[in-house]
Amino acid sequence: MKHHYSWIKTLIIILLIAGCSSDGGGNNKASTQNIAELNIGDRIVDTGWTWEFRHGYGYSNYGTSEKTEPVVWIVVAKDHYAAGTVTLITESLLGFYAYDSSIIDSGLLAGKNQWNQSGETRPGGLRPWLNSTGFHQGEGFYNAFSADFKGIVLATQVENKEYDTGKSYVTTDNVFIPSHTEMGAADHEGTYEIGKPYEYFVGADYIRLRAKILGESWERDYWTRSPYSAGYRPVGSVTTSGYYVSYFADFNSVGVRAVVNVGSGVKVSKEANEQGVFEIKY
Repeated sequence: MKHHYSWIKTLIIILLIAGCSSDGGGNNKASTQNIAELNIGDRIVDTGWTWEFRHGYGYSNYGTSEKTEPVVWIVVAKDHYAAGTVTLITESLLGFYAYDSSIIDSGLLAGKNQWNQSGETRPGGLRPWLNSTGFHQGEGFYNAFSADFKGIVLATQVENKEYDTGKSYVTTDNVFIPSHTEMGAADHEGTYEIGKPYEYFVGADYIRLRAKILGESWERDYWTRSPYSAGYRPVGSVTTSGYYVSYFADFNSVGVRAVVNVGSGVKVSKEANEQGVFEIKY
């Protein structure tokens, strides 16, 4: 009889250990890993939400080739803006949008090359559009996130420079775009060194800099948040050849490649899926 109770006790212990290896939803924790365990250059996705990749200028509809799909991100840096964080950049361009489309008191388009677009009569442009704030509240990129994905995106202290003085200022953003420097540029002629390069782009060839919109077969130029010192309008961008040039801030035909930061403890699948992408797990 004593031997029988010992066997039952052993069985209970085994069941308890088995129960501890899975979460409340029945998912085996052994099938996940922390995002910090991924390699620089690995791709991840949250399949729980999608984004409409519009091809028209100013993020407008263009044709039947436009796609609505989950956004794939590339791991480009770790502990970059703060310890315990992982930096992600969109693999594809989100669409085309003006860097600054603010309207001033006179009713004219401002077109300024300043990331912090406050103080205008109707501030618009990339920063509020990406963060779904101000004039773009209720729309924009951040508003498309699932509640789960919003829960893992961290507010980031982002360094910026004034175009005329080079004076530093900081903004707090959930979503932003990279600086000229962060994309690996070593030459800062006409602009400023802002931040430090993402690991993914250090010493990389220009192929890594290229990006296109889903549904198109060719790459497009896209914005950085680096102002050029030659006036209040020019903003730096990355070309399809990997060069750094500038466009006027109110151009609505330049692409957008977004960046977010997440905590290093975010869970992703242990193995990549058939497309070679790791899936975020909640």
